Amino acid sequence: MTTRLYGIVWRWHFLAGIAACPVLVVIALTGALYAFADEIERALKPELFFVEPAGERLALDRLVAAVPASCAPQAVVLSPDPARTVEVRCQPVDDIQHRWFVDPARGAALGTDTWSRSFVGVVWELHWNLMLGDRGRLVVEWATSWAVVLMLSGAYLWWPRGRRGGTWWPRRDVRLRPWLRDLHAIIGAYIVPVLLAIAASGLCWTLLAGEQRWERTHDDVAHRTWHYPPASTVVDGAPRIGIAAAVAAAGVELPREPRELYVQLPAAPGDAYTVWIHAVGHGSPAQAVSTWIDAYSGRVLTRVGWAEHSTLGAVSNSLYAIHVGSIGGLPGRITALIAALVLAWLGVSGPWMWLQRRPRRGLGVPPRARRTPWPLFAAWVVLGWLLPAVGYTLLAVIACEVVAWAARRRFRRGGA
Repeated sequence: MTTRLYGIVWRWHFLAGIAACPVLVVIALTGALYAFADEIERALKPELFFVEPAGERLALDRLVAAVPASCAPQAVVLSPDPARTVEVRCQPVDDIQHRWFVDPARGAALGTDTWSRSFVGVVWELHWNLMLGDRGRLVVEWATSWAVVLMLSGAYLWWPRGRRGGTWWPRRDVRLRPWLRDLHAIIGAYIVPVLLAIAASGLCWTLLAGEQRWERTHDDVAHRTWHYPPASTVVDGAPRIGIAAAVAAAGVELPREPRELYVQLPAAPGDAYTVWIHAVGHGSPAQAVSTWIDAYSGRVLTRVGWAEHSTLGAVSNSLYAIHVGSIGGLPGRITALIAALVLAWLGVSGPWMWLQRRPRRGLGVPPRARRTPWPLFAAWVVLGWLLPAVGYTLLAVIACEVVAWAARRRFRRGGA
């Protein structure tokens, strides 16, 4: 049974790898870049992100007023670093959002750019949906879901089973294909826990596994508040309070606040201010606090911190930090970078090994097993439910097998 199970796992590992590797290489390389997105963005356009500190920061309302009238402010992003500019995000026009950068001490607008058209924005779009909209999101989810299967099956194929050479270290004096096999298996086995964490956290934002599975499990106060925020009490003839007043009402003391600040401005008359503070670089999810402020009275409507999350909600709130590695600070992001590069290597070395062993005629697909052991069948059912993209693929494969079986049977009857 062990040999038969090994052959079945090898066949599925082979087929899934050949199919998913091209997409996984794109996801991995863009993910490696996005782990250091802030550093890349600032290095490419330092004149927009950095200024020479010169005294105290001006009031937020004055800084927002410095942007041109063509920009309808939607949000303000403020860093605790006095050398960083203040970012003012404009209301999207034709689904394109511009952002202005303002000198915090001098109140001068330094320039503008469009994030979706920047280098980092394009990297994110490729990583998110291959620049193909929701269809691309489904392709990314499909490839990532099968990446989980590849990691689990790869770990099973790598398992020592009494051998030493080629398990913990690459063998010497072997040809190219065995050497590639050793590197492929050993490097993948060492990094597979990190890869599983990154892949699983990424799947929580997908259309099928995320919206149909994960989101339903962590419906807590924080989750409901973000999706259905409280409204302001509209007072006829009364003006809205300013941005600085809303920030002060939220209990944020500028400029001594060590966390990054994000303020979402009211768009409709009944909207409230959203004041969100979080750790620099999203390194500590527990430091994030969200406060909704009545836009007319300045009253605190709701405040959501770490204590308002359920257990699953706290995990959900940590997913971004896990996915990009920021939860471990700089070492965590370096680990995420290495893991992403390893995934890209696995996506290249797998097909490379196949090209080395593929016969001149045929594809060299591992042979099909006549029967599937019930534990493996049960594992497929569980994975198909947890990862709908895998489940739908399995159903499609079963449907094709049934059609092929029916066609062969009909052909045999016709020949008889």
